[in-house]
Amino acid sequence: MLKNNLKKYFPWFKNNNNWIYLDSAATSLKPIAVIKKIEEYYTKYSTNPHNNDSSIASKVNQDIKKVRSNISNFFNVEQNEIVFTSGATDGLNLIQSNVIKWLKQDDEVVVSYGEHSSNLLPWLNARNNKKIKLVFAKDKNNKPSETAFINAITKKTKVISFSNASNLFDYQIDVKNIVKHARKINKNIIVIVDATQSVPHTKFDARNNDVDFFVCSAHKMCGPSGIGIMYGKYKHLIKMEPNTYGGGMVSTVENNGKINLAPPPERFEAGTPNTEAILGFGAAIDFLKKIGMNNINNHEIELKKYIDQQFKHIKNIEYVTKDNIYPIVSFNIKGVNPQDLANYLGTNKIIVRGGMACVKMQGMFSNNPNGYVRASFYLYNDKKDVDRLVTVLKNFDQKKQFKNIL
Repeated sequence: MLKNNLKKYFPWFKNNNNWIYLDSAATSLKPIAVIKKIEEYYTKYSTNPHNNDSSIASKVNQDIKKVRSNISNFFNVEQNEIVFTSGATDGLNLIQSNVIKWLKQDDEVVVSYGEHSSNLLPWLNARNNKKIKLVFAKDKNNKPSETAFINAITKKTKVISFSNASNLFDYQIDVKNIVKHARKINKNIIVIVDATQSVPHTKFDARNNDVDFFVCSAHKMCGPSGIGIMYGKYKHLIKMEPNTYGGGMVSTVENNGKINLAPPPERFEAGTPNTEAILGFGAAIDFLKKIGMNNINNHEIELKKYIDQQFKHIKNIEYVTKDNIYPIVSFNIKGVNPQDLANYLGTNKIIVRGGMACVKMQGMFSNNPNGYVRASFYLYNDKKDVDRLVTVLKNFDQKKQFKNIL
């Protein structure tokens, strides 16, 4: 476990005394370093970085470049391969809207029923509007798995798009292994990774994994909302067109109206950037690096083992993430609607999520069409938080709870 109690770095805990925060898979809490960086921008600078006619604006411009460099080093890629987006959803839509133009009729795209809506819905929409074939990687129970993805790849496969860590279930995908098998069948297969749930917890090396694209959101890794990144190999980015046109993303506009796009990544970043969020994202990366990704991962592995042990003592529990290496804990109590159970936990000052958690096709392989209660832990959680959750769950009285609701 981490030696220091990291709650002291997060003002939320001071302002919400006696509350337990177990919803980090939805959004993480923000450390004071991130909050101060955003405050610093508003109180000291607050200028548009596209304006370099003053020393203040020029400094902001340089600070954004430093953040891009910091993020590229964090993921072991080149600076011009990092595109700032509004989040993972924005990035995945930008990728899909371009990749679909490169496909022909009956080309196969491999996804799974367990994908988050941001990775699934763009491909479902593409299938409905273009004659591509959407192939679902699944085992005999329709559940996603690494083996299922490998078995789904054929010579017709042109794209594989998947989350390497589920936001609700207990499967995780070894990206490097998937890529290795895919390249053997077709060296030009495009591999897209939704790394949103994995990068807050473990180091992700995009170059070593040889992925073509990946996305993540800052708000799930101690950063602000409204900012994320899309990584793409430069050979792909240079062929891609932006979804948004405006200031800052063109080199020139000729008198005849011809638009000459700026090189990546600027061509995908039209308009005034979300400056304060970008700077806050940089502060979040610095904070995670200071704690150490290996330290975070080891802390969470130990915490997850403790959760698994303690959950054995809860009656009538349906625990579906026992084998998950990430600290995402999904469960139900038999006969209880997950949102009712989440509400009960909320009345006891424990913040969780109940329902489908944006995994809209989980009914294809899940035994519970209403979803699950999800308690997601992060670097600031500890065994005391687990004990509190377990105690409250043990005290759950279905008849009494429903009486209180009614």
